[in-house]
Amino acid sequence: MPISKEELNKLLEINADIEKVTIISSDGKRLLTRIPQDISDELKIEKGNKFRWLVKSKEKKIILEVEK
Repeated sequence: MPISKEELNKLLEINADIEKVTIISSDGKRLLTRIPQDISDELKIEKGNKFRWLVKSKEKKIILEVEK
């Protein structure tokens, strides 16, 4: 019997202060996504900040850090 996304989230116990989902788009050369306003406000992200992308290929996991 399938379970709902909400039931799955309860089972996985996602522990985050803010959780958002964004959609990937393309400008024809690169893949793009927008940073939700709640997250940019919380982390004080502004134009010129840099991100460090750490990728764990086997686990299909990305860790994203803000460098100011």
